[in-house]
Amino acid sequence: MVRRIMDFFTVSLIVILLGGFGTWLFAGSNTVHVGASGLVFGYLGYLLCRGYFERSWSAITLSVLVVMAYGGMLWGVLPSRPYISWQSHLFGLISGGIAARWLTQSPKS
Repeated sequence: MVRRIMDFFTVSLIVILLGGFGTWLFAGSNTVHVGASGLVFGYLGYLLCRGYFERSWSAITLSVLVVMAYGGMLWGVLPSRPYISWQSHLFGLISGGIAARWLTQSPKS
């Protein structure tokens, strides 16, 4: 299935809103969260979860290739350094998975 340009903007909007809200809600007080790394993790979460929810060979293959190429990024959702916003990474990844669920049609039986 060919993806639409609108899906890109929809995923971006979902990740920005849900990921930002999760970061705002759970991050420590008086902390600064700057950058687009949460958005990047949201795209990663979308691509990883799309294969699971869509269940087509092309989507599963893409998800496996993304894991092989960028799977090491998943360590970024763990608290490692005090100046890195792991909350933004975590909620970006989760919101990307939510976007994949919302945007994927049910698999054909």
